[in-house]
Amino acid sequence: MTVPWRPGERGITYKEQKDLTLRPRCCLQCSESLVGLHGGRSSEQGDQDQLKELYSAGNLTVLATDPLLHQDPVQLDFHFRLTPQTSAHWHGLLCDHRLFLDIPYRALDPGSRESLTATLEYVEEKTNVDSVLVNFQTNRNDRGALLRAFGYMGFEVVRPDHPALPPWNNVIFMVYPLERDLGHLPSEPP
Repeated sequence: MTVPWRPGERGITYKEQKDLTLRPRCCLQCSESLVGLHGGRSSEQGDQDQLKELYSAGNLTVLATDPLLHQDPVQLDFHFRLTPQTSAHWHGLLCDHRLFLDIPYRALDPGSRESLTATLEYVEEKTNVDSVLVNFQTNRNDRGALLRAFGYMGFEVVRPDHPALPPWNNVIFMVYPLERDLGHLPSEPP
């Protein structure tokens, strides 16, 4: 089922559209970057945006481009330790109260749900993000299983022509709106 997202949700501005032509980049620790599973992703930012540890608790470590620069978009990487030797990685871009997460290649592997739950808890408790949008390529073989799994977790498909979506080709987006209290203030940046 495709949803119109939330009533009153505004489209993206020209600057945001330009910013969102960039895609989340894979980190060096991520096996997906080594085997080229994210081919076609922009690396125009180069090494100038080195990721720094922003948060670490339990099995979750969050890395970000320098949040003190207040740049937009901000690259956020979520590393969740599954075992001493393995971890799940979620790569994202934070732009105007929205977090765009690439669904990793092994998103349906054991432990990935737990890693996404920890990521969503961090985002809800520590940021001012209003919605999390996961995305994956339309030609993935596991597309049906991803739609079912993320739908079960509360994500809803967003229609491809929604004005708040970035201009990424051949991508399916699913949104998870975060419920915010009016008095909610995040305890940490970004």
